[in-house]
Amino acid sequence: MQALLLIPGAGGQFHFGETGLDDSSDLLHSDTLFSALANIYEYALSGAEIFIDLVESRRLSFSSGLYALLKQGELSLLFVPKPVVTYSKTDDRKLHKSLKYFSLGVFEEFRKSFDPLKHESGLDLSMYSSIGNEFLCLAEELAGMPDEFKNHSFRRFTTSPKVKVHTTFEDNDRLYHETTIQFNSFFVDGVKYEGAYCVLFDADALTTEERQEFLAAVRIMADEGVGGQRSSGKGQFREVREVTIALPFSEDASRYLGISVLSPASNDEFESLERYELFVRGGGSLGWMGTGEKHRKQARLIREGAVMSRNITGRVVDLSPDAETGSIKRNGINFAIPI
Repeated sequence: MQALLLIPGAGGQFHFGETGLDDSSDLLHSDTLFSALANIYEYALSGAEIFIDLVESRRLSFSSGLYALLKQGELSLLFVPKPVVTYSKTDDRKLHKSLKYFSLGVFEEFRKSFDPLKHESGLDLSMYSSIGNEFLCLAEELAGMPDEFKNHSFRRFTTSPKVKVHTTFEDNDRLYHETTIQFNSFFVDGVKYEGAYCVLFDADALTTEERQEFLAAVRIMADEGVGGQRSSGKGQFREVREVTIALPFSEDASRYLGISVLSPASNDEFESLERYELFVRGGGSLGWMGTGEKHRKQARLIREGAVMSRNITGRVVDLSPDAETGSIKRNGINFAIPI
């Protein structure tokens, strides 16, 4: 599987709006990535409509930015979202709630223990090792690392107080808090470990020129930044690297795991979703003065980690105000791997 490693600089910070400045999405969602790349295409390359057409036609598809752990600069571990199923052998509810991601090794064990008819896994989460109580790994995947490594994470959330300076339309300054994701690099016995985002993509249907333009857009995005608060230096990557990742695959897979944001294209596709979590995207004013007719529409999308009975297509969602149809789009095209 083709993939792109998006490697932040030391202490790199990101803000991906979820409900407001005081909250941030954990992953680099595929719809956020889509919006950033569409902007790059519009002002630096062949135009946003070209890129949107590639995605809507399924000639180009990509996952959300998944977490990866690098060891001495090379990909060591890749994590997928914990599937939204029942874990029948895990009695520790606190552990169940805190764990968010499976390494590919744990995901393979999950596949072996998964009962698709009951939507149930016999995986005992307490039998495995974790990084920061969020990233579950096989013991051999953490071999050679000291025990204290398990208590650290290569990424963390930080919340800082900020002040919005008043304008001619606001008489008072306003105190608020901003939450960001910060990546940490650290050394264990002289070996450097650092976190990154990893985006899986399928560009086999693109021409050589189209593929080169897509990769150019990603590299420009690395310099320009992605997400919010880019003017203060957030959202940037120091390196973009193309890699190949071996994923478990089954020709006769009866279930799939979504690793992108998803919006079903029809009732039939919606009925193919068996376990999932919803969240709201869109909303908010387009103008800084907040005129009512200039608000984005909202849509409920499916989070990463959904379990589906087939690899459905999904759709791009239009969240434009009625007077500006087509001006604001969210990527709900599905990107899934077999269970």
